Amino acid sequence: MIPHNFPSPSIQIIGHGLAGAILAETLSQAGLRVSVYDDGGVSSSQVAAGMFTPLTGRRLIPSWSLEHAMPAVEQFYPSLEKKLGSTFFHPCSTLRIFRSLDEQAEWIKNRENGFTKPLSGDALPFQSSFGGCEIVGGGWVDLPLMLEGLTQRRKEKQEWGKLEAADITVWAEGVRASENPLWKDVGWRNAHGDILTLKIPDLPEDCIYNFGKFLVPLGNQKFRCGATYAWDECSPAPRAQGRQELEAEVRSFLKLPFEVLDHRAGIRPVAVARVPVAGPHPEEISQWIFNGFGSKGVLMAPWMAECVLAKITQGKELPKETRAARRMQRQRDRAKTYNR
Repeated sequence: MIPHNFPSPSIQIIGHGLAGAILAETLSQAGLRVSVYDDGGVSSSQVAAGMFTPLTGRRLIPSWSLEHAMPAVEQFYPSLEKKLGSTFFHPCSTLRIFRSLDEQAEWIKNRENGFTKPLSGDALPFQSSFGGCEIVGGGWVDLPLMLEGLTQRRKEKQEWGKLEAADITVWAEGVRASENPLWKDVGWRNAHGDILTLKIPDLPEDCIYNFGKFLVPLGNQKFRCGATYAWDECSPAPRAQGRQELEAEVRSFLKLPFEVLDHRAGIRPVAVARVPVAGPHPEEISQWIFNGFGSKGVLMAPWMAECVLAKITQGKELPKETRAARRMQRQRDRAKTYNR
């Protein structure tokens, strides 16, 4: 909770996707006056797989600031489940099936990170000549269920709607940030992603599978399959070529038959620097941003929300890489160099 003598500012949060919802809950729980405004537009959080993993990329190296982010994940989501009375946090291992000798070699080089174990590909219904590994410490969050519960929580606490003359406005509007005059200088390269829901009757549902694409178990023989990356695509509509790409990848690796039940898509807000961006605008200091999480929102948003809370209530600096003013200045400097 904030100190009794702290002059609590009023905070308007714009956007109630994953980032905005987690920030609103964190600030509200700390005793700040918060209200959320969301116009109901398309949010990538509603179609995202909601995965989190300690390791990233083909090299399987620890994610940026993992030592801060993972403890926040392990505290935030189970605590929120109790508050909302629902189950949406699903810790589980990821079975990574290697697609090449290079992937296998990268794992061998980095396997002393404490998050992986050897895996025999022979025991799995996947085509692979290179084996794989089990990644522990990850899982997935049912984002639509969590967001539905948080929307109801904000409304019950009368924290939903527009505030008159808020002291701080935090923009957590996802992909729209690239079109917002306040934040265009952050540097954005948004990524369209197609997602399928598959029915795979004979595939075990106790883990996530990753073979370049992923299969996340949803229960009742259903799996979320994704995702594609189409850079700088403007429309969030599902793409036929995205579906074809996903189906082809699944067929090339999975030995089991499957059925496509659903095809959805969204656009991820990806900042050029590939880490989140937060904090006040360098010229408009009452205007803040909380965005740019890309595919790592589930992992990074709880810790970054704590950082924003500490910035507001204690004046504590945000992590250097995430500061909006720094990011915008660096992007402006690059633009000047490029235009010379």
